[in-house]
Amino acid sequence: MSWPLVLSSRSIARSRPSMRTHLTSLQFVEVLTDPTLTSPLALSMFQTLYGFNDHKAPASEVAKIIGTKGHGPLNLEVGRMAKRIGKKYEIGTTIREDQTYRWWDLFFSGEDHGGLFIWQLRPELVTALEETGLTGVVQFPEEVPPTGPTRLPEGGVRQVWVDAYERNPVARDRCIEYWGYTCSVCEVDMGDTYGPIGDGFIHVHHIIPISDRKSEYLIDPINDLRPVCPNCHAMLHREDPPLSIDGLRTLIAQAHR
Repeated sequence: MSWPLVLSSRSIARSRPSMRTHLTSLQFVEVLTDPTLTSPLALSMFQTLYGFNDHKAPASEVAKIIGTKGHGPLNLEVGRMAKRIGKKYEIGTTIREDQTYRWWDLFFSGEDHGGLFIWQLRPELVTALEETGLTGVVQFPEEVPPTGPTRLPEGGVRQVWVDAYERNPVARDRCIEYWGYTCSVCEVDMGDTYGPIGDGFIHVHHIIPISDRKSEYLIDPINDLRPVCPNCHAMLHREDPPLSIDGLRTLIAQAHR
């Protein structure tokens, strides 16, 4: 059985079972916009989870996208953030029978699934991210929802025109930091082509077809993502599953013979 705990700057003591253990959307808005409460690492965690279908993913996958060594550092930051929030709000969390604290319970619901621990953003936190414009999800104006189902069971990802992995801000940043801004297909650099207005503009493409992923698949932003220009990105997704980068290069070469 779990009991709520009072989060206090002075002490941690068991609270009444009726004590509120979750923040409201308005309180999460205050938390997200207060840099003394929400660190860049914490915001990266929330944004990474937001990009997934139903805003949930294994903690280990969140860590891999962000680039930490396992999810231990994320657990530590969750605990630190919960304590910071406890200094401002009278809020409780829960304690397990073994007397350890479920700090993550303030931000996520959680469950074990096939050996992985799944985090899912609390609805109030989702609403707050959207209201503050801090979702971090990259939406390109040329993205048009395809006809048919918008959710695919394989891989548990959301697909609009590109999937959630490709729009995830943390995964994008790590991919571009490694590969640069040159298109992996046609080798165009948008800045060289369009001048300053094109500097730093590039899409990111996931090179493993959704149908090939397993439910426990863990993304590697460097090995699994590639920068591509908008035109090549659209052409890659003209097929289902998408064309490979080498396959599209071959089509371009054939068209210019």
